[in-house]
This record gives sequence, C-alpha cells and structure tokens, in this order.
Amino acid sequence: MGARGRSAPARPCGGGLYVERAGRTRVANGASHPQPAEARAADKAPESGPGAWFVKTGCSACHSIAALGVKSAAQVGPDLSIAVEDVQSRFGRTVEEFLAEPTGTMSLVLAGQITLTPEQRTIAVQHLHDAFREYQRLKAEGRAPALNGGQ
Repeated sequence: MGARGRSAPARPCGGGLYVERAGRTRVANGASHPQPAEARAADKAPESGPGAWFVKTGCSACHSIAALGVKSAAQVGPDLSIAVEDVQSRFGRTVEEFLAEPTGTMSLVLAGQITLTPEQRTIAVQHLHDAFREYQRLKAEGRAPALNGGQ
C-alpha cells in the first residue's frame, strides 16, 4: 500500500486487473480476496537482476520464469523460461512472430493489460531468448529448474 492509504497501482492478473490493498487482492470484477504473504512476496521478487524485466512489465503476474528465479503467485500461464520452443510447438510460429501478432489469451493481455510498443516487444523477445539460454545452460549442467504453471 502506498503513502496515505492509497493502494498499489493496478496490475494484470488472469481475467482482469487487481489492486493490492492491505494484504487483500481486489480483482476487476470487484471481488476482494485475501492474498497470502507468500504470494505477495513471490510477485514482487526479484526486483533486480535478469528476471526483473518480467516482474516490472507484469508478466510474472501469470507466468513464472524459473530459469531466472521468478515465481508467479498465480502460475496460470506457461513458464516463460522455455517460451522460445514452447511457442513454436504450440503455435507453429517463432516467439518473434507470436509477439508481433499474438493469439488467444495473449492477444487480450497484450491489447489491454500489458501494452507494449513495437520496441518493447523487441526487448521482450530478447529477454525471452535470454531466459531460454539460461534454462538450456542449467539443463546442460543437470540443474534445470522445475517448470510450473500452464504446462
């Protein structure tokens, strides 16, 4: 919660936006639900380092990026550590093509909840490739993280 009792800014979450206020989550439909301390902590970390971009843009509201140490509180979308190959296998398109013209849930998210300029989408692709390289490195070392959410 911000200064003088103001709530945190709205952030994307599944079917709508949510606002944190005193440990509770208010979803766009107006319902208010308690939010466990673990979920609040997971959604905020890491605020620096290679996974910070995914947290700052709101991707981590639904997606974990296990290779970069980012765990989504909701874990409703697939782990973005392997998005480079996952998008290809699911949609028959590269991640670059998918972000340029997303389909399904991501078309709605990128149209209204997380709006990215073409330049920001290029940066997103770079971060997704970085996460995939880190996942591959960890896997080659026998330390691949468990992938959660939407798999």
